[in-house]
Amino acid sequence: MNRTVLVLALCLPVSTAAIAKPPAEAFGTLPRIYDAAISPDAKQLAAIANYDGTYAIRVLTLNMEGEQFRGISLNEGVKPMWIRWVNDHRVLVGLWQSESFRRVPITSSYIFTLDTRTLKGKFLIRPKGVFRQDNSDVVDFLDTDPDHILMAFSDDDQFISDIQKVDVVTGRYRRIKRGKPSVQEWYTDSVGEPRVGQGLRESSTTSEDWVLTIRDSDGDKWRDSREYSGLDADIRIFGFTSKRNELVIGDYADKDTLGLYVYDLSEKRVSRKLFHHDEYDAGGLVINSDTDEIIGARYVADSPVVELFDEHDTLLARMRKKFSGHTVSYVDQSSDGEVLIFKVSNSYDPGALMMIDAVKEEAITLAYYRPELPTASLGSVVSVIYKARDGAKIPAYVTLPPSITTQEALKNLPFIVLPHGGPYARKSKQFDYFAQFFASRGFGVLQMNFRGSTGYGTTFEDSGRENWVVMQEDVTDGARWLVDKGYADPERLCIAGWSFGGYAALMGAIKNPDLYSCAVSMAGVTDLFDLVKDIKKYRFGRLTAHMSVLKGFDSRDDIKENSPVRRADELQVPLFLAHGTKDQRVHFDQFKRMKSALRKSPADVTFVEFEDEDHFLSDQENRQEFFVKLDEFLEETIGSSEFAQ
Repeated sequence: MNRTVLVLALCLPVSTAAIAKPPAEAFGTLPRIYDAAISPDAKQLAAIANYDGTYAIRVLTLNMEGEQFRGISLNEGVKPMWIRWVNDHRVLVGLWQSESFRRVPITSSYIFTLDTRTLKGKFLIRPKGVFRQDNSDVVDFLDTDPDHILMAFSDDDQFISDIQKVDVVTGRYRRIKRGKPSVQEWYTDSVGEPRVGQGLRESSTTSEDWVLTIRDSDGDKWRDSREYSGLDADIRIFGFTSKRNELVIGDYADKDTLGLYVYDLSEKRVSRKLFHHDEYDAGGLVINSDTDEIIGARYVADSPVVELFDEHDTLLARMRKKFSGHTVSYVDQSSDGEVLIFKVSNSYDPGALMMIDAVKEEAITLAYYRPELPTASLGSVVSVIYKARDGAKIPAYVTLPPSITTQEALKNLPFIVLPHGGPYARKSKQFDYFAQFFASRGFGVLQMNFRGSTGYGTTFEDSGRENWVVMQEDVTDGARWLVDKGYADPERLCIAGWSFGGYAALMGAIKNPDLYSCAVSMAGVTDLFDLVKDIKKYRFGRLTAHMSVLKGFDSRDDIKENSPVRRADELQVPLFLAHGTKDQRVHFDQFKRMKSALRKSPADVTFVEFEDEDHFLSDQENRQEFFVKLDEFLEETIGSSEFAQ
C-alpha cells in the first residue's frame, strides 16, 4: 500500500532548532486536523480539516499514487464534532452550530451523510413539526449493519428520545422503541439491542430523581432498576461486555474513587471487579475491536493513562511503548484491525496524526495538528503539589518558558495563574495552547486542580462543589506558593482564565489586589444571580442551577459577596475582559453587566467583544484577534519578559 503521496500532501516540516517565539495569532489558529477516520477496508482516509479557518471534509484514497485530496467545505458557522465511516463508501460527520430559540442562545447538532464517491451529501435527519436541538444522538453505529444506525429522537416532542433505526443514505427511519421524558440515554448490548435506558424525571428541582429501566435479553419486558439488587438508578454506565447480560458500571465499592465493575443482569449482582485505582477515578474502557472483549481501563493521572489487563498486547500498546513519554491516543482502525490511525502528543507538542499497519509496524506521520507551533518554541510542563491554607494537597502543573531549562533558572519569573474552566472539570499534563501562549511570551504558568476538580475521588470533588470559596482560596494559595518559593516575581503576577477560570480571575483580582498585577477573563461568569437565572431557561435548569451553583454557597449574601459584578468598584488592577455575543454557556449579558459596573472602578480595563461568537472562540479570525490583543495587553501592563526567546 503506497502512502507516500498522503504524507507529502498533509505534512509540513517542523524545525527543532531554537527559533523565535511564534506570532500571537499562531496560537489562535485552529488545529489543521479536527478528527479523522479510516474506511473499513482500509482503502480511504477521511478527515475534518481546517483550511485558513474554514472546516472541510477531505477524503483520500490510500492506494492510488498521485491522487489529490477530494472533498467539500462545511458551511460558515458550522463546527465539527466527529467523523466516522459506516461502510466503505460513506462517512457520517457530527456537526453543531450556534442558534437561538426565543432569544435564548442554544446549540443545535446534526449529522451530515456523505457519499465519498460522488461527494454528494445532506443532513441525515431534520426536525419535522417540532423544535429539536439534538439531531446527532447516535445510540449505536451497528457495525454489523453498514446501512443503518440507531439514533435517539422524536418528531412529537424534543424532550423524548425514541430509538429510531435510520438509513444512513436516505435518512428514512422507523421507531423501534418508544421513549419517555424521563429517559435521556439509551445503551445497547454487544449485538446492538437496546437494553438499558437512564435519565432524570422532569419534576427534579433541588435533588436528583433518577430513572433506570432494563430490558430482558430474551424478551420485550422492561424492568425498573429496583428489581436489581445493588443497581441504583443513578449508577454510572460504561456499556456492556461481549456478553449480553454483563453491564459495566462505575462503583465506589466503599472507596473514595470510582472503579469499573461488571453487573450480571441475569444474576442481579456485581459479578467481578474490572479495575479500581486508589487515587484516580476510572474514566473509560479499552475494548478489543475484533472480539469486543474488554482488555483495559482508562483514567487520568498526571496525563491520560491506558492500563491493559493481564498480558494483553495490542498494536496501540506497542505504539505507546515506542513513543514513551508521549500520550498515544486511539483515533480509528480498519475493520480487520490491520491498519490503525492514532495521535501522538505531549504537553509541549501539539501532536501528529499517524498511521501504522500491523504487518510492517512502521508508523508514518499523516499530519501535524498545529505546524505553526513548533516544539522548540514551546515550554516544558512540570507536575507539582502545593498545600492549601488548611493543609490540603493541591495537584498542579507549571508550564515554563522555553528558555528555562534548569531548576536554578526558575527564579523571579513573571507568572500567570491560570485556573481551569468548568469548574467541575480538571487539568492534566497535556498540550494547552492557552498556557503555551503565555510561556512563549516568557511567562511561567501555574494551572491547578483546585478542590472541585474531577477525577480525584468524591471527597476532593465535593469539598469544592459544596463550597465555591474553597475553590477560589485554592487558586489564591497557589499564587502565594509561587511567590513564597521565589519562582514568581511578586510585581509581575497576573491571573487569567476562561469561563469559570475567567470568573476565578475576576474574583482573585478583586479579593487580592495586593497579589496580582493584572487579570484576564475570557467568557467569564460575572453575576452568579444572573447565571442561575440563565441556567433555569434550559431543561432541568432548576436542578442544574442548584447542583452546579447554589449548593456551593450558604446564602444570598454569600452569592452576592462572590459575584464580581457586585464588587466591580473594588477592582484596582488592569483587566482584559472579552466575550462572544452568542455565548451559549455564559451569556453575553454577563459581559455587559460587568462592563457597566466597572465604570465605578479605578482600574484600566480593555474590553473586547466578538460578534456572532460562541463560548469557545470557534471562529479562527476571532481567536487570532483574541491572542493578538491579549499580547498587546500583557506588553502594556507587565512589559516584555526577559525570559522570552
